Amino acid sequence: MVATADTQQRALMSLRTIELMVHDLPDVAADWDHLSEGERESWSLDWGNEMAALPRLAEAVADGALDPHDRARYDRVVRTLADAGHMVERLRLRPPAELIQA
Repeated sequence: MVATADTQQRALMSLRTIELMVHDLPDVAADWDHLSEGERESWSLDWGNEMAALPRLAEAVADGALDPHDRARYDRVVRTLADAGHMVERLRLRPPAELIQA
């Protein structure tokens, strides 16, 4: 299946926002106990929204929506998420169980 420009744009936007969340995760985890309940809940909701977008991103990747450079970015994010399981569990965030093996 050939990816449309719209599908590609949505995939790239999802990839970027997921990358940002994953990049911030170690710092957030380090500060978690010092954040207010509202800040923790807000971050948890944002995290959950990004993890909910992950299956659609994986589908777009499988459909060829990303060029090789962006596919490599996706693969890095998937590996980083897999390695971050201990932080996700400790913070009681929605686990990225929907990860599709690349």
